[in-house]
Amino acid sequence: MGVVRFQTMAAEDAYAYVYLSPHLDDAVLSCGGRIWQQAQAGAPVAVVTVFAGAPEPGHSLSPFADAVHERWGYPIEAVLARREEDRQALSILGAKAVHWPYLDCIYRTTASGDFAYDSEQALWGEIHSEEASLVEALRVRIRSLPLLPQGTVLVPLAVGMHVDHRIVRQAAEGSEHRWVAFEDFPYAEDERASEAALAGGAWQEELAYLSAEALQAKTAAIACYRSQISTFWQSTADMEAALHAFAERKGAGEPAERYWKPTRP
Repeated sequence: MGVVRFQTMAAEDAYAYVYLSPHLDDAVLSCGGRIWQQAQAGAPVAVVTVFAGAPEPGHSLSPFADAVHERWGYPIEAVLARREEDRQALSILGAKAVHWPYLDCIYRTTASGDFAYDSEQALWGEIHSEEASLVEALRVRIRSLPLLPQGTVLVPLAVGMHVDHRIVRQAAEGSEHRWVAFEDFPYAEDERASEAALAGGAWQEELAYLSAEALQAKTAAIACYRSQISTFWQSTADMEAALHAFAERKGAGEPAERYWKPTRP
């Protein structure tokens, strides 16, 4: 992958909350309402997209990655277009957008030059054996995040078991920061998937109730990810209906997002 260069997060610009988003949409899909409310309350909030790197010009893609680009509607320079979607979304929510240059799993290759994840099925399978070094590199990078005293890192619970979500969670768990897990929407629509992601741990549930304005801002921000709507829904209207129904179910009639704090014996 060559030299990995990072968008600067200056130490003097410390944050109360840093959301680790595996891809250019995950944090907003899952946490957009809370991000908006925290920013409105005056808290400095950053969303770090971990796998926001663009393949080098001329870098060959797998047939699977080419098909994904077509689905997104960006057959050329897909990552650059998605970064712009992310900036638009986070501008609505009032959070800083930070893009790290690690490659999405659909672009990553092994030492032999093979694509590590070359099919839809592979996205939900085993993490490739060569990616232990990637987890460690991320752990080191996460440790250096500029947090205010008592600041919190929010990480994916990895509901749905996507390999990139699991890698980010593993790295964050070993970072020594205080962290809280968010339920990955829309995968968390399947309650059994959430239960599977929680298995083997000790957790305390935390509900973040959302105002009507927060839910409206979250909906508008998600709509900025035009390339991703077709991955999960038939239309923006379908997204809005699914999001609102999910939020009201989490809060037993009052819109909410659900988070999980790891507990220690």
